[in-house]
Parts: sequence; structure tokens; C-alpha cells
Amino acid sequence: MRKLIVLCVVCTIFSFQYFFMGTRYSLFILFADDSVPGPAWSIDTQPAPLARTALEIAQESYPEIDIEIYLRKLAEIVKNVTISLRDETEPEQIIKTINLVLFNELQFTYVQTGDLDSLSLNKVLDTKTGNCVGLSILYLCIAEGLHIPMYGVSVPEHIFVRYDDGDFRRNIETGYEGMFTPDSYYINMPGKRISPGSIRNGYYLKNLSRNEVVADIYLNRSIIQKENGNIKASLQDVNRAIEFHSNDAVAFCNRGVLYEKMHDPDRALDDYNKAVALNPDYAPVYYNRGSVYASKEIFDKAIMDYSKAIALYPNSILSYYNRGMVFKMIGRGDLSVGDLTSAISLDPKFAPAYAQRGLVYAESGEPEKALADFNRGLELDPTNTEIYMKRSILYADAQRFDEAIADITAFIQYAKDNAFAYYIRAKAYRGKGDIEKSLEDYNKMIELSPRLAGVYYERGQIKNLLKMPDEALEDFTHSIELFPYNSLAYLHRGNTFQKLGKNEKARKDYEVYLKLNPDASDSEEVKNTIEHLKDNLNH
Repeated sequence: MRKLIVLCVVCTIFSFQYFFMGTRYSLFILFADDSVPGPAWSIDTQPAPLARTALEIAQESYPEIDIEIYLRKLAEIVKNVTISLRDETEPEQIIKTINLVLFNELQFTYVQTGDLDSLSLNKVLDTKTGNCVGLSILYLCIAEGLHIPMYGVSVPEHIFVRYDDGDFRRNIETGYEGMFTPDSYYINMPGKRISPGSIRNGYYLKNLSRNEVVADIYLNRSIIQKENGNIKASLQDVNRAIEFHSNDAVAFCNRGVLYEKMHDPDRALDDYNKAVALNPDYAPVYYNRGSVYASKEIFDKAIMDYSKAIALYPNSILSYYNRGMVFKMIGRGDLSVGDLTSAISLDPKFAPAYAQRGLVYAESGEPEKALADFNRGLELDPTNTEIYMKRSILYADAQRFDEAIADITAFIQYAKDNAFAYYIRAKAYRGKGDIEKSLEDYNKMIELSPRLAGVYYERGQIKNLLKMPDEALEDFTHSIELFPYNSLAYLHRGNTFQKLGKNEKARKDYEVYLKLNPDASDSEEVKNTIEHLKDNLNH
């Protein structure tokens, strides 16, 4: 089975990545429409549910932290905001005041990282730095302490904060010091568009309930677990995310990725289909689903999905790359070159595209273009050892045997158990005339892959060149045992038998050769040889 080289996109969201067990407090559903703000600016004397929850989640990663200390730190910030607000009641001024306290007076700053420290509330409070998620959690905790009607709001791969008292509504980007952003800003984000149906159905851009915020926590912890190689734990977390928020296309997309990693493409397809149903304008899910179809060799559907991903996100390098690979596999080298060229245009330093385009050029009989692409690919990524193998084949075909041997030897240093690499070098050594080294590589290849009939046939020829006819006979015989329809194996075994004076055996092999290949260009010569052997046997 031919295997497609697939680069798989992982759907992620810039959201909560805390560790959460859910065993030390009870979860409850608080729908945004049901919440009623308390008196403005009064500090709650009870522990803030969101703040405590966020810190308990953080404690799973930082068990040494004292939650009460951090709750007091939050209370101090709430107090500072309360003092600054005085008697202010206008929502716009309230938001402006919180922004000034956080980002100017206390100097909290945004960092564009996805590590746990920049997300966890305790670390955000300690370092006064956080990414958009860490700062959004902080913002929501402050609003909770002040009884201000603010909510988390999710869009594909992102979460932000919204003030919404029923009369006044304002989106707040904590990653940009509280900048106001309209809903339209998020609807047409490149590659992360939200379909009108998804908005009508309340899948995105709505005020999140408490459980839906918790779902984001689980989802992002799942991503961290996946990146650390903890697939089982990651799957458990994303399952809980879907349990709490069953309308998030990104969660299903991420679970599909996990199923792919678990070699369960059917479940992955189910989840990608659900993600498409929830948000049919979300480009990454089409790319991922296309990759599953490609791996299952359902090429027409793979091409359709990659094409949809490109239509939704024309700058998708990987969609062009993988569609180009599929076109190559179905024999459309022209379309493959076009897509790989598009990928290179989007990223001129994308080495894999040069490697694959070079291979298409080589197979299309354009060796100069192929060599230029291989050279560029290695220049960009000297660790891409596959290019050494591809270029060595190109050199060997051009009878540039020394260069072919140098390249394949470099590849073998990284892949010592790759049988095909030794085969390429064996052929190159033979072409150069270094028969003994060729034999060594044939021996190594057979050691690694002992059931390839054609290799025994070729090694038999090498042994004949080295005046080893008995050993050559063994190889030809073994080749025929593995594959009894290779006419050339009979021809060369017959020649070897004849050299050893075993004329009857030679005659029988020549007859099988002609039977398998009656239209051979040397058929008359072989027939004459058979007659000659018969005459010798009769005398």
C-alpha cells in the first residue's frame, strides 16, 4: 500500500490550560441569561467561585500553592479597582477603569505563549504576565468580585471577555489591554471563520455558562497532555470538555486528532464530521478530515476536503501541500506541481514542498528541475534525510555514481536499518564498477529484508561477476523459489549452469525462460543455444 506523507494540523484554542480534577468542589450550571448582578462594586465576602476554581485547577500543576493567599491577592486588586471606580456606574467607564488599574497601574502585560505559566492564575498574579487566556481569567475573577456582569466568550481557537448587562454589551480583548472588539472581528478570522448557522444556534459568540468555561479548561489541558505525549489523559480531558460543552467544533476536531494518533481513523472521521456540522466554515477540520481520507486512500474525498480548506483559508500551506501529494499519488503530476508551487509561494522556506516537487519533477523526466529542488530543500533543512535518498537516486540515474554514493551514505547514517538505502548504494557501486562493495550492500539488504526475490537475482549476477558461480546459483534458485515467474532469473541461472558444464539443467532453464518470455529479443539466440546443448547431450 502506498503511504501518503501527511502533515497533520492540530486544532488548538488560545484558552485555559489549567489542571483540574473536579473533586474538591461541586460544579453548577450558571447560565449567562440567568445571572443577576449584585450591588455594584461591593466586594463579596464569600470565596469567589471562579477564582477558587481557577486556583484549584492551577493547584493540580503547582501543588505547593496556598489558594487563600492568592484569593487575598485578588481581593486586593478588586479593592484597588473599587477605589478607582468611586461612584462610577457607566459601563464604558467601568471597563476603562479596570483596564487602567490592570494594565497601567499594576502593569500586567500580555505574552504570546501557550505554556502553563502564562495561563495559570497563580503564575499570572505572581509575574504580572499572562497570555490572552490567563489575563481573561484574571479579568473575569475581578469582575466576579465586583459583581460586574462579565462573561467568557468563545470563538474558534480563542476566548475573550464580554461586559453584558442586558442594555450595554462590549467585547474586551485582554490580550490587547482591554481593547474593544466587535463580533464581526471574530466572524471572519482567516481559517477560523464562524458560519452564520453556528452563530444562530449559539455555538459561538454567546456568553458562556460556568460549565462551558470549565469545558475550555479541560479542552486546553487536553492539548497540553497531547503535546506531552500523554494521549490517554488527553482523551479523558477532551471527553470531559465535550460533556460540558457539546457544541464546540474545536473540541471535536481536537478529539479527532487524538483518535488519529491512536490509529482509530473511523472515530476520527466521526468527530470531524460532527465538527463540520457544528461549524461548516472552520477550515482546519476539513484539512484534518482530508488527511484521514488520504490515509485511507479515499482520494476523491481527500481532494474535496483539502479544496474546501483552501477555499476557506487560501493561505493554508499544508492544505496545498497535502493536496499536491494526493494529486501525485493519482498520477496528476501537473496538478501536484501546481499545489506544491503554491505551498512554496506561501512559504519559500518550506523544505518538504521542495523535496516532494523535486520528486514529481524527477518522475516526470525533468532531472534538472528535480535537482534544483532537492538542493534547495537540503539547503533549507539539512536534517531532512529523505532528500538525500531522493537526490541519490537522481544522481544514480544520471550515472553520477560518486555523488549518489555520498548522498545515500549520508542517509544511511540516520537510517541504518533502511534496506532500500543499501539497495540504492549497491546499485551505485555496481554502476561505478566497485563490485565487492556492491556485494556487501546486497548482503546487508538481504539481511534486513530476506524475502525480496529480485534482490537475490541481482546479487546472483554480482557473484557471477566475482567468479562465484556456485554462490550465484544459490541466489538464482532462491529468487525463483520466492517468485517463479521472473524469466530473467531462469536465463541467468541457465547461463551459470552452462558455465559449470551442467548442460541439461541449463537447457531446462532456457526452455522455461522462453516459455515465460516467448517474445524476448534474444529468443532466437536462446533457441540456438538449446539446440546446441541438445546436440552435445546426444553426442
